[in-house]
Amino acid sequence: MFKAKIKMEVLRELVEVISTLVSEVKLSISKDGIGVKAVDPSHVAMLVLDLNKSAFEEFAGEPTEIGVDIEKLKEVLRLSKPGDILDLQFDGGKNRLVIKVGNVTRHMSIVDPAGITDPKVPNVSPPGVATVKMDELRQGIRGSESISDHVTLTLEPEAFTMHSEGETDRVDMRLGKESLPLLESKESVKSMYPLDFFSSMVKSITSSDQVTLHVGNEYPLKIEFDVAGGKGKGRFLLAPRVEED
Repeated sequence: MFKAKIKMEVLRELVEVISTLVSEVKLSISKDGIGVKAVDPSHVAMLVLDLNKSAFEEFAGEPTEIGVDIEKLKEVLRLSKPGDILDLQFDGGKNRLVIKVGNVTRHMSIVDPAGITDPKVPNVSPPGVATVKMDELRQGIRGSESISDHVTLTLEPEAFTMHSEGETDRVDMRLGKESLPLLESKESVKSMYPLDFFSSMVKSITSSDQVTLHVGNEYPLKIEFDVAGGKGKGRFLLAPRVEED
């Protein structure tokens, strides 16, 4: 059983984050809210997201899994406008997710959740951590996108650096410890990551004004962020691109 009412803005935020990696997703419903685990087809990136029931206007759920086509949710969102409350109800007998937007009701066939990958989440604990403001991180990404298809993140005891280098040009963004909400790194650590994934992940995070990056030497990147105004938590994991000698 699953019945809920949710603000259009919260559902849109959820869809934007998930669609960064996959076109279909398994929603794990519990009495406490909704959980999502997703991995992209190339197994380079992963998303783990938990949305607390307090993020909903109304929520009632029992343990169940619902497979959803993300494009269909986008179609529903296009029917809505800011401030709208969407009414969601899972009809288990007909295997349909029923969504009401104003005077319109969409009866949506679901995807068999058994056919959707249920990834095992690795225990990733890189040694360096920095909390970076979103506007600064996005500026660094914009500077890198015209230079290269990868980006190197470096954490030192006193600074965070984003570096991209092409055949002729390079871009560096350095943020000192004094301009970072949090920086913890006992030594210099760095890893290179595919810029397209990193950029898409950061751009999909819309309700948080900062993210926390966990970095190690040639280590998966962990990006932690808030969703639904802090009523949910998300984290992306991104595999490193190993530098060739």
